[in-house]
Amino acid sequence: MKTLALFWMMFIALLKAQDNFKSAGECGECHQEIYQDWQTSMHAKAIPQKNPLFKAMYESAVIDTDGKLKKKCVVCHTPLSSVFQSIDIAEEFNKEGVTCQFCHGAESIEGFHSAKDIKIDLSTIYSHQPAEDNEAHETAHRDYYHKSDFCLPCHAEMKNSRDLEVCSTGDEWQQYYESTQRTCQDCHMPQIAGSYSHRFPGTHQNQFLSNAIDLQLVYNNQTQELQVTLTNSGAGHALPTGTPLRMICLKVVAYDSAGKVIWENWKKNPIKEDKSGLFMRILGDAEGNGPVPPWKATQTLYNRRLMPGEPDTVEYDIESNDIYDIEARLIYRYAPSPLLKQFNITDPHLTNPKLIGQKGIKVSSDL
Repeated sequence: MKTLALFWMMFIALLKAQDNFKSAGECGECHQEIYQDWQTSMHAKAIPQKNPLFKAMYESAVIDTDGKLKKKCVVCHTPLSSVFQSIDIAEEFNKEGVTCQFCHGAESIEGFHSAKDIKIDLSTIYSHQPAEDNEAHETAHRDYYHKSDFCLPCHAEMKNSRDLEVCSTGDEWQQYYESTQRTCQDCHMPQIAGSYSHRFPGTHQNQFLSNAIDLQLVYNNQTQELQVTLTNSGAGHALPTGTPLRMICLKVVAYDSAGKVIWENWKKNPIKEDKSGLFMRILGDAEGNGPVPPWKATQTLYNRRLMPGEPDTVEYDIESNDIYDIEARLIYRYAPSPLLKQFNITDPHLTNPKLIGQKGIKVSSDL
């Protein structure tokens, strides 16, 4: 009898959720600017149909694990799937990724492991504002809309099936917060004309990345030693963070007076040629091959990233008397080139490296 009663309770709750569901477009009829901002965000593009890299990873993970990872991926990328008890990405409520009603249907937060830790009530719109019902919907106030607690269920941590940590953004941010009191929203939902941005700027906005790292170059003419100091001054977590596929590479080039390259720290593959200027987490399989996707990983082969406010200095010996100037560039990639090729990714936004920092010094003037 208890099992039957529980079934009917769940069935009734599902019918109620279906009645209360509204698409982002319906919300946009009244909240036009917010809707337009959200449409440009990665929240709106969290689904396979709109994100080629996630699509390739999702499909590969499903095949490699005989479907076991399907639910784990979908639960945060299409979080209303938990409310409607369906992970079918073709369903209407899953087509919008992280949609309005998921974030503003958050009645309570019960943990920081996945979107399932957020209890959803689609009959009410929750926000940081005081409750003030209107003709469109009921409203309620929740304090956590100003706090990182609201973001952490999906963005705090992730371990694969082998209990290997593949994402640790929450722990990285916690250390930063203790000294700054700055939240996720301070950076990723900046106020513009008194309204919080729903573009959720991040790594897919080049300017956002370009403001994150300070570069300093010092060259010693006597020892011919170059010191490049990188400081993560703009992010409240490690750079890069999130998926371990992301990478930041330091490219250093020395030129003669004619502009000819006479020295560079790597030419084609920084992972193989110069790990001293490589910032990423590289996961490996049981045989030590890497980088591999998170679901195949059994170990961490390499983990060096830029922590908030902590300078990291890379040193190079450039043995040449013909140096005229030196240039250092910071290059960001969403994934190593071999993996992008393996996933058949051709979208230029994902395959082309992003220049996120650049600094040069003239060596000859110091002679």
